Amino acid sequence: MAKTTSKHLEEWANPRTVIILTLLFFVALWSFVGFWTVAARQERIAMAGEFLQRMTYAVEDQTRRQFRLINVFLAASAQWLEANPARDPRRDLAFRNMIEGFRSRTGEAIDIRLVATDGRIFDVLGDPSEPPTSAAGSDYFKGAPADGTLFIGKPTRRQPDGHFGLPIAVRLADPIDGFSTLVAVIDLTLLTEVYEKQRRKPGGSITLLRHDGTVLAVAPDDAQALGQAVTGGALASEALAPQLDNVVVVEESADTQRRQFTSYAAVTDFPLLVTVSADYDEVLVPWLKQTLWIILLALGISVPLLVVAFRSLRLLQALALRDAELQQLATSDQLTGVSNRQHFVETLDEALLRAQQSQSPLTILLCDIDFFKRLNDGYGHAVGDLVLIAFAEVANRCLRAMDLLARVGGGEFAILLHATEASDAVVVAERLRAGIAAISIPTENGTVQFTASVGASQARPDDKSFDDLMKRAAEALADARAGGHDQLVVI
Repeated sequence: MAKTTSKHLEEWANPRTVIILTLLFFVALWSFVGFWTVAARQERIAMAGEFLQRMTYAVEDQTRRQFRLINVFLAASAQWLEANPARDPRRDLAFRNMIEGFRSRTGEAIDIRLVATDGRIFDVLGDPSEPPTSAAGSDYFKGAPADGTLFIGKPTRRQPDGHFGLPIAVRLADPIDGFSTLVAVIDLTLLTEVYEKQRRKPGGSITLLRHDGTVLAVAPDDAQALGQAVTGGALASEALAPQLDNVVVVEESADTQRRQFTSYAAVTDFPLLVTVSADYDEVLVPWLKQTLWIILLALGISVPLLVVAFRSLRLLQALALRDAELQQLATSDQLTGVSNRQHFVETLDEALLRAQQSQSPLTILLCDIDFFKRLNDGYGHAVGDLVLIAFAEVANRCLRAMDLLARVGGGEFAILLHATEASDAVVVAERLRAGIAAISIPTENGTVQFTASVGASQARPDDKSFDDLMKRAAEALADARAGGHDQLVVI
């Protein structure tokens, strides 16, 4: 049970698991941040669109009511003229009182004026001594249709205050007393003030457009934009105007490179469009602030997690190095660095089982340094250690990477040769003996040279365990020693 638990802990507590879990957490965390950012942005845009639409409806309704009132004023004035063709409206007190009443009801925002057939404009409430101005070249005088419908002209400067006025003209069915047209002039300063109170601040705007895209009023006030046509985009086409109702779009102005959310609505019964805009960046400021906090929070989680993951990896690396050192100590001979006896026996037991299952050959060599005790006692343990180390180095050079060399006694070594017949093992053993014989170790008492005896045995199908194979190899080594040392015997 404890071994199984330890194995599970090793599977979880490894660098790959730490890296994978950390990456999965980062992917999940920043995916959430990304999805939330996109969703919150879309929600903010949707909220801005709904707000602009509601505001557009309110501005459209207010504008429509204003123009309907103007239409009533013009219709009432036209009826009076038709009902009193013999009376001069410029001097008639009743007509003047009616016009004065219109002005009072609108807070002096609207003036009604008479336009003669030759284009002269008469203000019935103005100073009669002042000469009349001319509207002969104006678009509303030329463009007012004969069917009595309203024509909205381009904004013009009024006299004497210099404010811009928006002329709305209606042509009489027949000229009366030399007058062919009635014009209601809206003081754009007052209309702009109303729009200014309603627009979204900062960066927002409200614009009143004619059906052909001509700017009639705008808040914030921009005198240069009045009377100019909106070029490009959907508003450039009168045919598309009905399709723009209740549509929120994002547009970019070519001159200022400012993006805006803009809502369009057609003014019912009149050739007008109302646009309500909000600055793109200003609308998204709350979203940007929320996103910044979310990113800072994610970073606040990510940085400590990175530190923990890094420290965990360093700790696991240190544990792995320590484990490797312990494994090395547990399986290796400390002096020569080759495998120790216990590790060799465990490896041989597994290799023998695999060889029997796969029916592949396997041979072991038992090597004994001749007269090692005499060398160790005569020259000292330090020289004896050098002899052992030199033997291990020469043996490793004679072996393949798949073979295993182990020190199994004082001067005894064992070699496991995988997939090797006894005849091939003899070649390896002879090469090893020749390499050993060529070793020379200089000492204070002269040069030390030595030989080795080797016993070899190949695994057999009837071997019940590695003990059978080791016993035969030990018998072969004993025969090599008995034969006078520096011999190779195969059993």
